[in-house]
Amino acid sequence: MNGTSLVIVAARTVRVAAMIGVAGLLVGYIAVASFASRYGASTPMALDSKSDQTALSTAVAKQESAGLTCSEKPMLTDVVLFQRDGEASVTILTFDQALEASSAREGWIRRYCA
Repeated sequence: MNGTSLVIVAARTVRVAAMIGVAGLLVGYIAVASFASRYGASTPMALDSKSDQTALSTAVAKQESAGLTCSEKPMLTDVVLFQRDGEASVTILTFDQALEASSAREGWIRRYCA
């Protein structure tokens, strides 16, 4: 034998693996800690009257004044706010109509109101 026993080689291997693991965890912790302050931070938004969102916000306000709650989260409902490509206006469609129009790439579903 060359003077190093199997126990010493195994101990060195475990030591190196532990140091690599600790270094990886340290890098991961630093990355998460540096970005953690940015997640969940709210930023105020101002809606410009010339914005394309004006038609959407008006349509949402109309539906909410009628007692509905509008959300971007998909849900089965008969009131879907849909915006056709190239148009600033938002129309109200049923779920089936909106799904068919969206599948045909005529526009996109903006909100689901229930």
